[in-house]
Amino acid sequence: MNTVIVRYGEIGTKSRQTRTWFERILINNIREALTTEEIEYKSVFAKHGRVIVRTNNAEEASKVLLRVFGIVSLSPALEVDASLDKINKTALTLFRRKKRQLNIDKPRFRVTARRITKEFPLNSIELQAKVGEFILENEESVVDLHNYDIEVGIEIMEGKAYIFTEKIKGWGGLPIGTQGKMIGLLSGKNSALAMFLMMKRGVEIIPVHIRESEESVENARKLWNILEMYNYGGKGRLIVVDTITSVKKIIREFGAKGIVKGSRKELNEEFENEIMEDKRLFSVPVYYPLVALPEDYIKDVARRIPL
Repeated sequence: MNTVIVRYGEIGTKSRQTRTWFERILINNIREALTTEEIEYKSVFAKHGRVIVRTNNAEEASKVLLRVFGIVSLSPALEVDASLDKINKTALTLFRRKKRQLNIDKPRFRVTARRITKEFPLNSIELQAKVGEFILENEESVVDLHNYDIEVGIEIMEGKAYIFTEKIKGWGGLPIGTQGKMIGLLSGKNSALAMFLMMKRGVEIIPVHIRESEESVENARKLWNILEMYNYGGKGRLIVVDTITSVKKIIREFGAKGIVKGSRKELNEEFENEIMEDKRLFSVPVYYPLVALPEDYIKDVARRIPL
């Protein structure tokens, strides 16, 4: 594999000017992720609603990029010139590789093609048929459009074909750095989850722990070390303070737009009192991302991070 195709979702719904800005931040975060994890790459650029990463370490790069917010899915791919002969041969090579991985003698498969730009002479349906026919002629296999073992994907852009057999789901959301900075009050797993969900929405989190004991500080460091694996685009480092007054000072110093807390209380009088107290203490809005979220969803996110 010599390329990773990166797909985004919500970014594509923005106006052209905003989309270009978000794409630029996403590309910067991708570069930061690859550089931080010491994965060499040749180039990263946006093209026709995709971000293309050229690298000879596509599989390893994909594992890292799954932790970059804003990415809906990605595919390690082979980039070749968009000729039918090269597409056929590359598709067959990847099909055989996937067949060996699955250890299936006669796999069911389908081919899905998309001409993102239209200069290729065959339309998508014609290309799917040609490539499917070529695979059938050269490998024991069966076409099945619905219950398939292998899907060969082809995307054509500006004279290049990108061919893949995997489409790996990412976290989606927005790239960190598109929604300003907030202070995350890090005290335990719930607050770490709340911060994670705000990072997923593009917020740059400044993690702050109010010291209770040396044990609490160590626990906060461990939690932030986990979150930091997803913090590409964020520059925050854990800040340990002793009082709420210090938190207020940090809000001013960083120009933070809000506070993130991990409260999961029911919407009752006790929680209303907490909200009123937070409004009294802080000059910026306080956010409680976990309130009203389904328990199953919270547990699933905590398991996947993992916290």
